[in-house]
Amino acid sequence: MPPSRNAFYDMQGMAAPLGEDANAWGVASLQPDAHARPGELSWPKDPLWHCKSAENNCVEAWRNQRARMVEMLAASRGLGQRCDVIAQAESYEEVLPERPASGALAAAPYVQLPWPRFAGITSCLRWFGVRAALAASPREAWVELERANRLARLQLAGSRSLIGTMIGVSMLQNHWLLAANWVASTPGADRASLLPLFEPLPAHALSPRAWVPYEARFFREMMTDLLDAERGCAAVDESAERISAERLWCRARLGLLPELSIQSNDARWIARLDAMPAQGPASCELLLQSAWREAGPSWPAWRNTFGRMLLDLPGSRWGIYAARQLDLELLRQTLRAQVVGEAVPAGVRLSHEGGAARFSACRAALDPGEAAATVRVPLL
Repeated sequence: MPPSRNAFYDMQGMAAPLGEDANAWGVASLQPDAHARPGELSWPKDPLWHCKSAENNCVEAWRNQRARMVEMLAASRGLGQRCDVIAQAESYEEVLPERPASGALAAAPYVQLPWPRFAGITSCLRWFGVRAALAASPREAWVELERANRLARLQLAGSRSLIGTMIGVSMLQNHWLLAANWVASTPGADRASLLPLFEPLPAHALSPRAWVPYEARFFREMMTDLLDAERGCAAVDESAERISAERLWCRARLGLLPELSIQSNDARWIARLDAMPAQGPASCELLLQSAWREAGPSWPAWRNTFGRMLLDLPGSRWGIYAARQLDLELLRQTLRAQVVGEAVPAGVRLSHEGGAARFSACRAALDPGEAAATVRVPLL
């Protein structure tokens, strides 16, 4: 896909100075010779602007501070106009970092390559959400809510990395909750108008199969760097007093077998994916009982000690990422069930608190006690 048609680059260049082409700015930001450039625009830093619908009724909070929010909208007009344009994009495909064959970064570690930024698309959804909350009529509000819904779905469907996917999940979660809060906070609002927002998502957008290949590749790149004489050991500080794993590896080649580590990592991902459905999210039962929920560190080990440490660092956290994708689908079904008067899906618990409810599902089962594992859901 040519960069000019890929909204991913528009998002990378979202903060380009007024008068600059956001798409071209975004393409340049990911080039090997990219560097910080002055004059970039910025969104408001006011905590009220950054209200999260998973935690609060942001619609009421913004309406209660209308003058303050109108001022922030006016200050962000240049960025917001770019959001209006990007919301009409037909395609979004995340472009993953690639090590160049030549040039300054050809010999650089993989982590030093230019990395994508995702703050722009999150801010665009907030722009649409604030405008919906302050809109003069329901019709104007729904134009903003539908734009945000379309853009968030486009981004999630085109994500390839774990971070891109998780940001897409978070954006849609917060947007659906904001839209539900809009209905709950607007006298006479028609609940049925929410239904188009809660149409099913593409199956691949809910599956870890979308991001696992990149996570496996990232680990292989890290190990490749360690095997390389220039990238792996040249930057290690041999003068440091503390003995580090890197110094032990670079001095004596002890405790880390990169090729074996790569093979072990690939085998773990294969085992996780083997138990998964071909499409759609993993079941919570699978995430609770399978290779997605590892028992814990398998080190110290006599062989490949540091390699095993690197493999075990995430522990059971991989399952939580998969659970967030499942919970997004369960939240969609829960909100839709409220609108049409059906029972909430199996695996979902709604505990009432005041005029809202607390939604908990698979992530709460995997990570009990974690505040972010549950979300506030308005009662429709």
